[in-house]
Amino acid sequence: MKRIIFISFLLAWPAWSPQVHAQSANYLGVVVASYERGYYDEVVGNAQKALADTAPYTPSDLVYLRTYLSFSLVALGNDDQAVEVFKIILVSKPKLELNPEFVSPKIISVFKRAQLEVAQSQGQSGVQPGLIFDKGKPKKMPCLWRAALWPGWGQSYRGEIKKGKILKRSALGIAAGLGAVFLGTYLSHQSYLNATDPDVIGSKYDTYNAWYKTRSFGINLAISFWFYSALDIVLTD
Repeated sequence: MKRIIFISFLLAWPAWSPQVHAQSANYLGVVVASYERGYYDEVVGNAQKALADTAPYTPSDLVYLRTYLSFSLVALGNDDQAVEVFKIILVSKPKLELNPEFVSPKIISVFKRAQLEVAQSQGQSGVQPGLIFDKGKPKKMPCLWRAALWPGWGQSYRGEIKKGKILKRSALGIAAGLGAVFLGTYLSHQSYLNATDPDVIGSKYDTYNAWYKTRSFGINLAISFWFYSALDIVLTD
């Protein structure tokens, strides 16, 4: 029966001596915490440090460490290294599968590549590359509507972790700036409407006009940025 890996429930440590348990659990905890915060370089460093001496770890621990290591390598764009780590996992767990509900299509496609290479190295026939990658390949439409709702969401969904994070943060900055500009435009407009002194009406209008132009620029910038996010999904794989 195939074993399904859930990202949120990868740790399931059996009982062994307290000293070994504390040492391995410490590394596992650090790796998990770094991965959940998106510190993929730290995951790679700590996982490789832990794997330098595998004696304190059970076979299950090693699978978990290598799984987080391979996931982080994919996130960092090191697909070839991730394939090699996945292949080591598949030697001990040949029927291992990843759950597409919890794992990005990009990671699954790299994992399928490792499965294919392991199968070919073992002389297994009948494995069709096109079919083995179909399950993990994201379709355009789910990515597109996510990117249209919030830039970067669609990119993250299809496994482009770095690009997705940059676009999400940029969209957040644009949205926050646009909110501030709308507020400034409203307040300056009210100040202009409430002005009664002829000597200050002109300056109030100039202030309002500057805010109005800034708001128009912000709206155009936001529309262009949202459009770019959607267009990126359409034009790239």
